[in-house]
Amino acid sequence: MKNGCKYLGVVMALLLGACGGGGGDEVSLPSAAELCGSVGVQPKIANGSNCATPEKTPVILLVVVAAEGNSNICSGVLLTPVKVLTAAHCVPAGTRRVAAAVWRADGSVTALNASGWVPHPGFAQISTGYVNDAAVVTLPGAMPNPTMPLLVSQPSSVGDSVFLSGWGGPGFELAVGFASLTTVNDNHVGFTYTGKLSNACAGDSGGPVYRAVGGRQGVVGLTSSGTVANCEVGDRSLFTNTQGASVLDFIRSQAPGAAEI
Repeated sequence: MKNGCKYLGVVMALLLGACGGGGGDEVSLPSAAELCGSVGVQPKIANGSNCATPEKTPVILLVVVAAEGNSNICSGVLLTPVKVLTAAHCVPAGTRRVAAAVWRADGSVTALNASGWVPHPGFAQISTGYVNDAAVVTLPGAMPNPTMPLLVSQPSSVGDSVFLSGWGGPGFELAVGFASLTTVNDNHVGFTYTGKLSNACAGDSGGPVYRAVGGRQGVVGLTSSGTVANCEVGDRSLFTNTQGASVLDFIRSQAPGAAEI
């Protein structure tokens, strides 16, 4: 997460054991307390944007073992205690293993191997990015983390301010960013990164884009694709629109217990 909590050593240990959005100039970056508080955690350092206590957030670190045996990380959001919503491109055909990181209050972590994962049947790559880039991971037991509902009552609009969160680069740490939407259509929400606010990056894929309604944060998108290497200025970041009919129907079918607001 550009301009966006530090657990790099633990992430690398899990890997051995086993791209996205910016903002409009008229919107300012919220305080660290507001950024971290949006996912239920607190700033780790004064006046910073690092977030502590990852066991208290619905933003989940996923370790994925590909068909070739190499390990990668993605992010996801917990919709129910056993269902994690992520990006379909995180679990391509032949994926051998998906594990969720389960954190404890003492900072230790274990990997909970998923019992299954289902990508959207209409997932495809097109010239402008991915479409239907959503997947649901099923866990064999409940995670202790809180869940986040889907926001379905208020469609996204250009100009909406949103939070974005994930476990990606450059630090591969839990981070929360903030941006303003300049693109909204049935498939995507997104923006072009100007360097002023925040941007998702590698490893943030599948992490949630969300905003508040009635005091509750609700998912409106998932980190999907970008156009500039290293997520620098000029990156056109696209996020799967989870309010689009095709993706929303898929999520409801695969995670029927997910809350909606």
